[in-house]
Amino acid sequence: MLKRFLTCFVLLIVLTIAGTVSAAKPVELTGINAIDLDNETLRIEISYNGGQLDLDNILTEVKSGILRVELDNTLPGRVSRISGTKIDSGAKDFVEKIITNKTQNNHTSIQVHLRSTIGQDDIKISLEPARRSEKKSACIILDVKKYLNADEDEWIWNREGYQKIIVLDPGHGGSDAGAIGPTGVTEKSVSLAVSLKAEKLLTDSGYKVIMTRTTDIDVAAPGVPDATELQARVDKAPPNAELFISVHCNAFSNGSANGMETFHAPTAVQGARLARLLNEELARLGGLNNRGVKAARFYVMTHSQCPASLIELGFITNYREEKLLASNDYQQKLAQAITNAVNRYFNQGGYD
Repeated sequence: MLKRFLTCFVLLIVLTIAGTVSAAKPVELTGINAIDLDNETLRIEISYNGGQLDLDNILTEVKSGILRVELDNTLPGRVSRISGTKIDSGAKDFVEKIITNKTQNNHTSIQVHLRSTIGQDDIKISLEPARRSEKKSACIILDVKKYLNADEDEWIWNREGYQKIIVLDPGHGGSDAGAIGPTGVTEKSVSLAVSLKAEKLLTDSGYKVIMTRTTDIDVAAPGVPDATELQARVDKAPPNAELFISVHCNAFSNGSANGMETFHAPTAVQGARLARLLNEELARLGGLNNRGVKAARFYVMTHSQCPASLIELGFITNYREEKLLASNDYQQKLAQAITNAVNRYFNQGGYD
């Protein structure tokens, strides 16, 4: 009796292990298709053969304009080649490219490079079983929400093409003058003047520009805590903003301090790239001592949902640089430098 029990027990263990191994057999991805489903939805279909997946196998993350889809229990198959991925013509206004990699054993990572920033809550995941009578493979369905352009009451992704949104944040304003130069030039006036000039140049280049302020005002309200004021500036950026650029002037107790510099949030890859391009263009057109590109935890950068950089145009507390910063011609050069950097960001593969 005991022998029979042990035999059955061992057989049960073997069958359980076999079943586990069988269940763990990875499926093979056979295609990725990005479709402009309707005015409200971009659909990404990931088809597969050879088994079943469940929602526990799927993890999505949105960061810096890239939708990452992590798939356990999968092999990339033909989707690791360009031939396995298709972006329909209507979806090209929203999707730049799709990259697939095998990152570890039985795990596939898909990167959907979007021409806009979306939120995690804008993605709906569902599964469709195979329909053999229609010769259709099983699919993972990702439905991504599009946004209304509240200013123009029309869809941003329309037949006229996609318009990239740039947010310019002139530092300080209203009750906050910022730093003040030796002859009384204020940081808030310089940052606004340069930003308004950059707004025109960027608009003429085809971008949609959103200003956190266009006049000498507090964005939130006079006298509020710094975090409240700064969050009000971040909130000016719509979910589909591409870049956030905050414009400032530097200051120091020693009037000999000089030069310009740019900042990005720590570990922000695209923010660092933006800061580097801004730094190069400001150094080239502005001609001041280049203090470099630095990482910092400035509020508007760490709380921005898109790549962000803060630029210090020069030391307003330096007599020579104060005079330059107050000059209309020099402000125009700085605005052109900002525009050149934005153009380079997109023309040289800002999503890579």
